[in-house]
Amino acid sequence: MKSIQYLLHAQIDTLKWDNCINHAANGQLYATAAYLNSMAVQWDALVLNDYEMIMPLPCRKKFSISYLFQPSITPALGVIGNGITPEIINAFLLAIPKKFKVWDVSFNSGNKLLYNKGIIIKRNNYILNLQEPYSQLQQHYSENIKRNIAKALKSGCVIKKEISFNEVAAICKSEFPKFTKVENGLFEKLHEVYNSFNKSAAAFGVFTKEGSLLASCIFLFFKNRAYYWLVGNTPQSKQYGASALLLDSFIKENAGKNLLLDFEG
Repeated sequence: MKSIQYLLHAQIDTLKWDNCINHAANGQLYATAAYLNSMAVQWDALVLNDYEMIMPLPCRKKFSISYLFQPSITPALGVIGNGITPEIINAFLLAIPKKFKVWDVSFNSGNKLLYNKGIIIKRNNYILNLQEPYSQLQQHYSENIKRNIAKALKSGCVIKKEISFNEVAAICKSEFPKFTKVENGLFEKLHEVYNSFNKSAAAFGVFTKEGSLLASCIFLFFKNRAYYWLVGNTPQSKQYGASALLLDSFIKENAGKNLLLDFEG
């Protein structure tokens, strides 16, 4: 290992940056330049050698104090590259400039930490490998999921694809404030992300037979992973089992592919 450099945002070569992500075993959508440019606004970076490994540093300043933060709808960042060891992770953490007085950073599943100078919380994420045929994947459904799918079908629910970003966002705008603080401009940022990746996106919606949207999701595809990204479910969707039908429809369409369905925790 040579040197880990701290780069200001203007110094980052985004072509080399994204190339590292594209070739890394743990390269994920959230760390791409386009995603970070939309969701973080300001982000610097740590780079090993000639973009052999990278670590984005989304940053802000409040009351003259610079700090690292985890952007909204960005579950994991951390160190990205091949051959990452706990010792390398530690070296990256030690290379974070002292000017950042507070860190709030979520690492990806390819990062194992030895660092002991802060509070580390382990969080679970759930992924489903879609390589098996649909008939086999369906056998692993819980009884509750099976009941909800049957309920949705019996109620006459209809799946539609290629619904608009605005249809999904309208539900999210109504429901998100009920369980989390929504930062100003969040949906404008999400729309930017969607515009950047819409050629590799799929938007599913479950409607009542009368035509009301109950459950919706925009899935974003990156490398061999489909992200259960922007999810908008109405309170009524539970009564219909609509969310289960939506996921089942996506799984049915993509079964047998070399694809991981990432539930984003």
